[in-house]
Amino acid sequence: MAEPHTDFSFKDHAPKFDSHIGASIPGYKDGLLPTCVALSRRFVQPGTRVLDVGCSTGHLLAAIRRENQAARPDVSYVGIDCEPNFGRHWTRRRAKNLAFEVCDARAYDGYNNASLALGIFTLQFLRPIDKRPLLRRIYDGLVEGGALIIAEKTLAENSRMQDALTFPYYDYKLKRGFTPDNILDKERSLRGQMTLWTETELGSALNQVGFGQLQTIWKNFLFVGVLAIK
Repeated sequence: MAEPHTDFSFKDHAPKFDSHIGASIPGYKDGLLPTCVALSRRFVQPGTRVLDVGCSTGHLLAAIRRENQAARPDVSYVGIDCEPNFGRHWTRRRAKNLAFEVCDARAYDGYNNASLALGIFTLQFLRPIDKRPLLRRIYDGLVEGGALIIAEKTLAENSRMQDALTFPYYDYKLKRGFTPDNILDKERSLRGQMTLWTETELGSALNQVGFGQLQTIWKNFLFVGVLAIK
């Protein structure tokens, strides 16, 4: 009898999470992350906060701070994540105006006075009933002209597109050292944990909570990055 599969655990991947996600998501390191850093120069406002919701290792938030620190030294940067094992990475990234906190994004009360918020592959791990309320809290906390950069794995708009994009993605992972068993085990472990929207549903939800200006800024297979401006 086969052993029962276990759920995906951020705790298990925390020590080498940046390497894991870089190998798992095409264009993550050389496309999505540099785009987020470049866009931050446009949206980080003096005297405000930058929030990374589901910050994992804090790598992206630290890079955004470095990009903006000289021009806007009075900005504070806060990363939140519910997995305490990412703390080993936070220790070496903390700075005078860069802090990290272990907490559930749904209960966090510090969304106010943010000029930029990040949600990089975070919303997809929430229950459907919790997604829009969190987006609303982020929207309400942004200052006028502030922005949310959100990236999600999505579902294709129809089954034919889903099939067309899924298997080339598996081929991509095979070329980067994943075995067929690795890929299948990962899919099994995420079953029931990852709740995906289509890109259209993601855009509709962002509109519904108040974001009137949306632009897709990055896309690779079924992974999508969207800029939403208040």
